[in-house]
Amino acid sequence: MADTMELTSGADRPPGTWSMPCMASHRHRLGLSPYLHYYHDLWTRRGEAKARPPLIPESILSFQEALVDLIGPKLDWMLAAFDDFREDPAGVLSDDAVNPDFHPLGDEDLTVPRLAYLSHRALPDPAASCIIGVIDDAVPFAHQCLALPGHVSRVASVWLQDAAFRKGMGDDLPSGAEWRGAELSRMLAQAARGRIGGEDEIYRLTGAVDLTRPAPPSGAFETGHGAAVAPLAAGFDPADPRAKRHPVIAVCLPPRIIADSMGVMAPVAILAGIAFIVKRARRLCRFIEARRKLPHRSVRLPVVINLSLGLTAGPRDGGSLLERFMDAVSKRNYPGLGPVHFVLPMGNHRQARLRARLREGQSIAWRLPPDDPTINAIEIWGPPYDHDPRGDLQLALTPPGMSRATTAFRRPGQYSILSDDRGLPLARAYYVPQPLPDGRWRDGIVVMAAPTCPERPGEVFASPGDWRVGIGESDDGRVYDLSTQRDEAIRGFRSGARQSWFSDPAYRSRNEAGFAIPFDPKKSGKARIIRAGTVNTYATGDCPLRAGAAYRSTGGATVYGALLASGKAGDCLAPVDRSMNNTGMIVRGRGSGSFTLASGTSMAAPQATRWLAGKLSEGHRPDGRAAIARLARDQFGGKAEPPVLSEPEPTRFPEF
Repeated sequence: MADTMELTSGADRPPGTWSMPCMASHRHRLGLSPYLHYYHDLWTRRGEAKARPPLIPESILSFQEALVDLIGPKLDWMLAAFDDFREDPAGVLSDDAVNPDFHPLGDEDLTVPRLAYLSHRALPDPAASCIIGVIDDAVPFAHQCLALPGHVSRVASVWLQDAAFRKGMGDDLPSGAEWRGAELSRMLAQAARGRIGGEDEIYRLTGAVDLTRPAPPSGAFETGHGAAVAPLAAGFDPADPRAKRHPVIAVCLPPRIIADSMGVMAPVAILAGIAFIVKRARRLCRFIEARRKLPHRSVRLPVVINLSLGLTAGPRDGGSLLERFMDAVSKRNYPGLGPVHFVLPMGNHRQARLRARLREGQSIAWRLPPDDPTINAIEIWGPPYDHDPRGDLQLALTPPGMSRATTAFRRPGQYSILSDDRGLPLARAYYVPQPLPDGRWRDGIVVMAAPTCPERPGEVFASPGDWRVGIGESDDGRVYDLSTQRDEAIRGFRSGARQSWFSDPAYRSRNEAGFAIPFDPKKSGKARIIRAGTVNTYATGDCPLRAGAAYRSTGGATVYGALLASGKAGDCLAPVDRSMNNTGMIVRGRGSGSFTLASGTSMAAPQATRWLAGKLSEGHRPDGRAAIARLARDQFGGKAEPPVLSEPEPTRFPEF
């Protein structure tokens, strides 16, 4: 029986046709992003694609050797993903950001004063400290909360990935500019004496803010995502004795990545950022040994890396490239470095109707909003199997007013274009099966629909409304996971994007009283939209700690916070919103003394990072996120599950 009543017969509708599948690349490589392929084709059609000069073979070899040292030789297949960063198919990097001549890191950073990671007064106690890493947009590295008394920076190193390449510092990096603690301390001291124009001029001198560049000047925003996250994770009053225990290593992602409303261009830049933090953390340990005249590899500081970013569509099985990379880093025992932990937010889309489940023969409406100048995307993931990929999963797509069309994929890495009866392309589908950590495979299809409002005159656009999405013919009868990619801009960036979602008449978002329904009802009828498993798709690996948001008034999980597949709101919670009716918390802005209000689990993750770094500096060594959760429960008490990293605040009016 059909899912819905049809107003017209299929014979009366114009046909939609998928093109013959072809390879997205001359060879299928794991980690090749279909989104990057789409954007590259878009820039090529517009005549805006950038041709990068090829790196010399010696440079590529040195870069790969350094990465194998981080993740181990058995996982060197991950290195293919870094081709995307060097080749930059989506044009993320500015022309002058690319490193034209890669050189491996030597030992000069241990002896040359201008290459010093920290001033002598900022050297942490080797036995009671923990490095905090932050990967975000426009991290305010000159902020007072990241300094010690006397204008001494605690930021050991910051990598501005899209700044003009800085020769002589960071020659082992693929792009951008690196600045280290000793020179940042000198600039802070000059600003205090009036020799340079304060924090704003520091950002301009370092290239963090350059209004002449084509990328959005996010470093100039008074309030931004990274400006809120970094101080929450690593900021202290300069006089606080805990401040010196936590040197900071930061990565500022290219602004074009953060400006992208779907965030799908970020994973490879994040991978490079993780590699940078781990490499510089190891060098910082050697630097402390040299300055304090300690034995080689005797300093083994632990590291906590905060990544307050995420996606809403993906396999959610721990098998994505970024998740496997984080797990590999966390499980690897690095000589001369302590354990490496990652903290990620749970996500904010529990109630957004972005996740659904279908069986063979079923379909669901994917609603595209009108007047959307950005593409909309969904991902479909099948059950695991033991054989090699062979095209078992096929997509059946029915655009508004058109007949149903089914893909015909046979090989991994193929893509196909859906055109209307006039031959105009409306959508693309990519066949992207991926291996699981246990050696099995999962079929995956990524679908991207054209904008419903053309961004430029003459460009193709798709019809808004309900697109029926179904699973092609199969005989397994198993469950298939569908998820819609987020489509929203971080504050300060262009906000024309409009979120698509799944539509199902059987799904109820609110109860009779008008309150949001927090969990999937046990008797949900035929509803195919689900709240469980809406967790950030970066955060389903084995090792990262997943932080959810809680109400300060009650300690309960927020109703917008995503859920794990088990229905839990995270491994731990941190207080963010005052209450359900009084959202937000006070966070810092870019400039010292500035502040704003922010909400979301992106504000919970840095609080968990800060707490975990404190426990590690005290000598605790939890061996996994379950042990970390027990550590939190032991400290804060209570029977809450998951544990809350704070006591609930008393209030006379809990409902507010």
